[in-house]
Amino acid sequence: MEPPPDPRLVPPWRRPTAIEVVRAVAAWGWSGLIFVLAPLSSLLTLGLASSRLATFWAPIWGRVGLWLLGVQVEYRGVERLRSVGSCILVANHQSAVDLLLGAALAPRAPLALAKAELRWFFPFNLLWVGLGQRWVDRRNPEAARRSVEGVVAALRATPRTVILAPEGTRSRTGHLGAFRTGAFHMAVATGVPILPVCIHFAGLRMPPGRWWASVGRCVVEVHPAISTEGWTTEQVRGQALVLEEQYRRWLAAEGEDG
Repeated sequence: MEPPPDPRLVPPWRRPTAIEVVRAVAAWGWSGLIFVLAPLSSLLTLGLASSRLATFWAPIWGRVGLWLLGVQVEYRGVERLRSVGSCILVANHQSAVDLLLGAALAPRAPLALAKAELRWFFPFNLLWVGLGQRWVDRRNPEAARRSVEGVVAALRATPRTVILAPEGTRSRTGHLGAFRTGAFHMAVATGVPILPVCIHFAGLRMPPGRWWASVGRCVVEVHPAISTEGWTTEQVRGQALVLEEQYRRWLAAEGEDG
């Protein structure tokens, strides 16, 4: 049985303050502008520089968006992200703020998977297609398999940072969800390392169901890369469970309930 929502991470609904409304409107407006400008820049280059443009636009969007929302971020271990080539960056997922936090990290040539339902979310869909990002239809196993194969091919072709949430979706309770195995199967297929990123306190800033954020602090901690050389398909489930348990320890160390 799933545990009840953590009252610290999913606080009761309340009306936003005037300044929170202003901050949220500014941040959403900023996002809308980037969602148009970024794909337009890709169109002007005929889509030939999509990975470089994603590297350029992502940190601009993330850092300014977080500033507008009033979210201060403490980044730890970012040098580990700079010291690896292609990798599969995995992160826990509590909040929409996670998207800005990940973008602000400025990973090299980021390549992310978004759920297929967002295809119809304008202008986000323009950004996603314009910058060469991918969709995954979790309700259609064959379509999901093709999406993963496309990402695997991209990883083999050029240095990329694939960004995945091993929980599969955003936590609705503030507790860490069970890890799925997609990222680990991808690691077996490519042999690239897994880079764990643990996000703390994002659920406090903007829990699911909110369109505005509470001013405060988040911590984004990049942990040492995990070598996947020699992994086999039979080991995938075990490796996922090991990393899931490690995330629970990391969250607990910051006073959160994993």
